[in-house]
Amino acid sequence: MFSYYIVGSIYNFLLSEEKMDASKTANMISSFAWNYISEDNMSVAENFDEFLGTLMLDEKYRVMIINKDSLAIFDSHGNDAIIGKAQIKQSVITALGGEEGNDTYEDELTGYDVIDVSVPIKAPQGIVGAVNATVTSDKIGIFVGAVKDELILLSVLSCLLIGLVIFVVANLMTRRIIKFTEKITLMSDGILDEKMDIRGNDEIARMGVAFNTMAEKLAGIEQQRIQFVSDASHELKTPLSSIKLMSDSIIQNPDIPKEQIHEFLSDINNEVDRLNRIINKLLSITKMDTETEKVENNFELLDLREVVSDIIKTLYPLAKNSEIALNFTADKEIYILGDKDTLFQAIYNICDNAIKYTKRYGEVNVILDKKDLEAHIVVRDNGVGMRTEDTEHIFERFYRVDKARARETGGTGLGLAIANAAVKAHKGSIQVFSEPNIGSEFTIILPLAEKNA
Repeated sequence: MFSYYIVGSIYNFLLSEEKMDASKTANMISSFAWNYISEDNMSVAENFDEFLGTLMLDEKYRVMIINKDSLAIFDSHGNDAIIGKAQIKQSVITALGGEEGNDTYEDELTGYDVIDVSVPIKAPQGIVGAVNATVTSDKIGIFVGAVKDELILLSVLSCLLIGLVIFVVANLMTRRIIKFTEKITLMSDGILDEKMDIRGNDEIARMGVAFNTMAEKLAGIEQQRIQFVSDASHELKTPLSSIKLMSDSIIQNPDIPKEQIHEFLSDINNEVDRLNRIINKLLSITKMDTETEKVENNFELLDLREVVSDIIKTLYPLAKNSEIALNFTADKEIYILGDKDTLFQAIYNICDNAIKYTKRYGEVNVILDKKDLEAHIVVRDNGVGMRTEDTEHIFERFYRVDKARARETGGTGLGLAIANAAVKAHKGSIQVFSEPNIGSEFTIILPLAEKNA
């Protein structure tokens, strides 16, 4: 089962990469294709082949141009039999509707998967057709098949060896070892709340303590993963549902007033922007989770005063529009080792939150100082504040103290999570003190560089 899972994962990854390449190819072609389509929408210019040649596409790609009536007017494989024939593939129908369409199906002759991607061709006068790119994943199938054969053999040998070892151990070891093995087996099956009964103070007992600690951590990580997937799905589904509802309203009401269409399109645009913000922040968190070492490799000597000063300049218009006083105090140069972009984003998120959650005519003070061998960035506001039970969770992903206010400010519940991950990547920490209706104080603590000495 593990081998099949590995093979499936490899195949799905390679197929996903192939889909992305096909999508990029189709989008690139569609951006120029409308220049080659005739005015009657029934043919493609003779030099279109030359244009495709300049793209140096792999021979495995087959490119077709479909006009707005779903008729094929060009085939890169030169099959004249399909020219002028209707193409009713789902991906083509989707593309002619204005969105990218994609599908995967099995080739009846070879048995390999075929990736089918269609992209609308947009001209100044509207959608004039679609680019349909197809590619057979034969190389992927051959590669995965070879890996599969090797893994099956390895799995069989491994199972036989493991079975022999287990048989020997089960007959030589005590009942406590057998019980321990049963618990581990249950955990490998996904039951993460199993615990060992600790008796004595020998090696097996210490193994049991370590096992229980590991089980608790794994259960916690699994719960966080499930919660994260659930929260992310919910956050992405909400704007998508709004976009779908407004799009259906426009499609199903042909006599809808122009003003209302404009209003719907404006709302759709806002929801798309919201999706982009969520996705970009998810990508930032993923980068922090998976590329901590890479971030550390980009560390350079930074004057923290310059970084914070740039953030204040960037946020000053936002504070001014909200009629909030934004003040910055820094007595001297303070140097740290860090990645400027990552650190900028972390401090920016906290300062931005302070402004958003401060009422009109309020005040946000940013103070930069150093204590002993640490740099302290204090962001203090007299805004709405938080309860103690909220401050314990604000760095969790998608956690929001006031969901209604978060919607008004465009919050996603990811800003502080990104800030916390960025600061931890710099071997620092964030302290929070807040009182409802009094305000909040965030203190970012970072280790100083030797230049401060």
